[in-house]
Amino acid sequence: MKLQSRDEIAIVVFDLDGTITRYDTYVRFLLYVISRKPQKLARLPFLSIDVLRHKLGSQTNTWLKKRFLSALLAGHDQQTINAWALSFSRNVISSGLFSDALACVKQHQDSGAELVLLSASLDIYVEPLGEMLGFKNIICTRTTWENDVLGGELDGGNCYGEIKLKRIHQWLEGRPASNILAAYGDHETDFPLLKIAHRGIVVNPDAQLAHKAKENQLEIVDWK
Repeated sequence: MKLQSRDEIAIVVFDLDGTITRYDTYVRFLLYVISRKPQKLARLPFLSIDVLRHKLGSQTNTWLKKRFLSALLAGHDQQTINAWALSFSRNVISSGLFSDALACVKQHQDSGAELVLLSASLDIYVEPLGEMLGFKNIICTRTTWENDVLGGELDGGNCYGEIKLKRIHQWLEGRPASNILAAYGDHETDFPLLKIAHRGIVVNPDAQLAHKAKENQLEIVDWK
């Protein structure tokens, strides 16, 4: 039996939030941290103004992510962050996943495909969560550290939208994008990635997103 070379192996890419998980994990992780450090509740009124500025279009998704990172997570030591991330990831595995997504991941794993978890969320919990899900390749937004203390900046930018596409091309290391057999996402910002796959699949879209998916010749699945 001839073994496939790395250049011949099919690749399948999964987004995380709203695709495999039932909710936005970044928001849930921040709420989890607040439940451990309730004194941080005092910072929420100021952050709500930041959310409004983002909704009105005066600030970017990246800016907003860094504002929450600085206000609620930065300054904690690595041991504390890692303990929170591990506990939070276990909670997500326990009750926060679409069972159909898990079945799909397993099906592709069993087929011999090389799976990639590609997320805009933070490495501090996406990496342990991805490993629990069986992903060996995990690409996500990277945080910064100084002397084992979490900083408020992002290393390499926010892995979101077109940056996701850039990061997957970097990961391919010269392999053609045509090796991407399938890509799964739940948001219009995932479309650039989905459109380079043989099968671009939009998970649980609302009516407006479903219409845009059809216009872009993308498949639609409804996962429970």
